[in-house]
Amino acid sequence: MSDRKLVSIIVPVKDEEGNIGLLHTELTHALREAPFNYEIIVIEDGSRDQSWVRLQKVAQEDPRVKIVRFGKNMGMTQAYQCGFLKSKGDYVLTFSSDVEIDPKEILHVVAKLEEGFDVVNTNRVGRWQGRKSSFLRTLPSMFANELIAKITGVKLKDNGSGLKGFKRFVVDNLKLYGEMHRYCAAYCSLFTDKIIEIDVEYRDRVAGASKYGSLSRTLKVFFDLFSLKFLMDMSRKPYKMMPGRLFGSVGLAFFMVGAISVLYLIFEKIVFGADIGGRPMLTLSGVAMTLGVQLIMMGFLGEIMMRVYFDTGNKTVYTIKETINIEE
Repeated sequence: MSDRKLVSIIVPVKDEEGNIGLLHTELTHALREAPFNYEIIVIEDGSRDQSWVRLQKVAQEDPRVKIVRFGKNMGMTQAYQCGFLKSKGDYVLTFSSDVEIDPKEILHVVAKLEEGFDVVNTNRVGRWQGRKSSFLRTLPSMFANELIAKITGVKLKDNGSGLKGFKRFVVDNLKLYGEMHRYCAAYCSLFTDKIIEIDVEYRDRVAGASKYGSLSRTLKVFFDLFSLKFLMDMSRKPYKMMPGRLFGSVGLAFFMVGAISVLYLIFEKIVFGADIGGRPMLTLSGVAMTLGVQLIMMGFLGEIMMRVYFDTGNKTVYTIKETINIEE
């Protein structure tokens, strides 16, 4: 590098007391001879174990470790967003506290940013090999990556990887909500087309279990993805609309019930010649489908209003309880 840039490394932490020591040791070891300066910004996301106590000790020993403690668990998306706002680096990277990716890969990500790419995603090679993960976890992950590629037009193999790199202008424009951390690399296509994905070796975590991979979030992620598509289309083609999250899920349920009922009535008409014109079921089906569409439209409006509210006043949905080594 011609000059020593500052690299900010954002690390969300939720109940990772068993990995904090290893995390700091491996990060500092991997970056000790790096041709850049760095800061490690840890977002303590409402842990219920001894993570905060151990992080305090690390921050006291290493001033490059900066900690933001949330008042309660807000999720990885808000941890990322907070880290982006607190970071000062020319390049901003995200990294997982489970250390499932070797911190040495950070050097490769920074090298790609130096080459001229604006966003670097990583693909965890071997993630599902020899892993005690059920088919119910593997299949949704594969399906989600394909769906994200189809909807956003950005073809990435591993949208869920914790190691990503961004140039400063990209994170300055990112506004993350819901579960959007899962596809923030694809979201960046709104700001740049210089996006690349590199392979990194996957390692099994040493301690603890993932706190951010619950299958209960799948439906939320699904509708957040369609909300992202809606926002992307609004910025490029304002006449396109896609469903929002809460109203979208309820609206879709009403619409599907109505549509299935109509299909059943059509089946009766064709196969058995039944008279369906006066059936109450036909009226109720029409009402359900109409209500479903209306709820989905309300979801669109809710998405727009939420983003206007947060974007115009620099408001956040998280609360910072305390900080260490953070200069405001």
